[in-house]
Amino acid sequence: MLDLRKTREIKLVDDGDLEGLFVIVPESADNEHPGYLMRADTKELAEEWVTGLSKARAQELEKVASTSRPARESLCCFCWRPARKGYEERMPLVH
Repeated sequence: MLDLRKTREIKLVDDGDLEGLFVIVPESADNEHPGYLMRADTKELAEEWVTGLSKARAQELEKVASTSRPARESLCCFCWRPARKGYEERMPLVH
């Protein structure tokens, strides 16, 4: 199953020989993924797919943005209590 939130783009493919092609390009570590080539019965149906998937993707991304949690204060990793003041400002033991 493809997570639309993790797609880079969804677009129509203009190929003179075949109509109704569109591509869904997922995010990848090197941004070199060629994408998944999809085919609808007609060019109009492909446009509907691209529009619908793009709209669903935008809604999912909006949901994620609106439900993002505020940054939490740092916690001591052993006892789950707030870390002491100045804990993050300490110099590292190893340089």
